[in-house]
Amino acid sequence: MMRLNLLPWREQRRKEQDQGLIRQAAIAWVGVLVVLFYVHMQLGDFVSRQQARNSYLQQQMALMASKIHKIAMIKKARAALLARMHVIQQLQMDRMLIVHSFNSLARDVPPGVYLTSLAQSAQAFTISGVAQSNERVSQFMRNLAGSPWFTNPVLDVITVKRVGDAHLSYFTLTAQGKGMAPAKKPIAGRR
Repeated sequence: MMRLNLLPWREQRRKEQDQGLIRQAAIAWVGVLVVLFYVHMQLGDFVSRQQARNSYLQQQMALMASKIHKIAMIKKARAALLARMHVIQQLQMDRMLIVHSFNSLARDVPPGVYLTSLAQSAQAFTISGVAQSNERVSQFMRNLAGSPWFTNPVLDVITVKRVGDAHLSYFTLTAQGKGMAPAKKPIAGRR
């Protein structure tokens, strides 16, 4: 007798194919998950290395900023010291100026001229006095112009007053003082 297979073979084959497809999909999903996990780990490692580099660079930048600040403070202190040295040098050059100015003034005053006051502001001298005549005031101004310690005498006021039998000229003039030597530049340190 013949045996007939009444089982639905097509359905069984379809189930086997479906199960094979499900196995392949599961294997593919597992492969994708493994690849994604690997990529995630690599990216995490890359990010952590980059963060370590960034923190190192930030530390070095902070260190450099502190060094730059120290250098700026040193330069500022250096500039202040150089300014002080320049002031001291200028005072050293000018300390004998008044002595030489008075000495020159005593030599430049012609006979018949008497000084009543002398004032100095910066390099300008204001000189007041009495002369026996206007010519003697002119001679005094020429002497000041030829002096190595005075320059540019300018007559501000001259008035003639009668005192007894004499006519006296009261005058006020200004003259610029010359330094002992030209102003030197401050000592420059090494840069």
